Amino acid sequence: MSRAEQGGTTPFGLKYRLEKEVHPFNRDQVAKLPKDRTGVYALWLPNEIEDAYDCLYVGISTTCIRRRLLQHITNETNPKLRRQLRMFRDIVRYSVAFTEGHQETLALETAVIRDWQPETNRAKLG
Repeated sequence: MSRAEQGGTTPFGLKYRLEKEVHPFNRDQVAKLPKDRTGVYALWLPNEIEDAYDCLYVGISTTCIRRRLLQHITNETNPKLRRQLRMFRDIVRYSVAFTEGHQETLALETAVIRDWQPETNRAKLG
């Protein structure tokens, strides 16, 4: 899928995609993602504003974003995130921005963590 097809041609476009294309975070939805694509993903919790979300976690995959999201569903190792996922399993949402290459993936992850400062990513802010 080309950059134009995925709707994000710039870092701003990729960040916008993460904020706006939010889906229920469950096995069936994640399984629809293509295999072997790299990128950045975000996990979200709804806030008090209708159709608005607060970022819970930002992560990357430099091999297969689909597999990484499925790991969060079945075997979360981050204690803060695991607690949030257990408490809010039915309302957590996710979004994905596919990237091209390791450097672009890391740059986008760094930018969105810095901007959104999700509580469960505090260690990465250091």
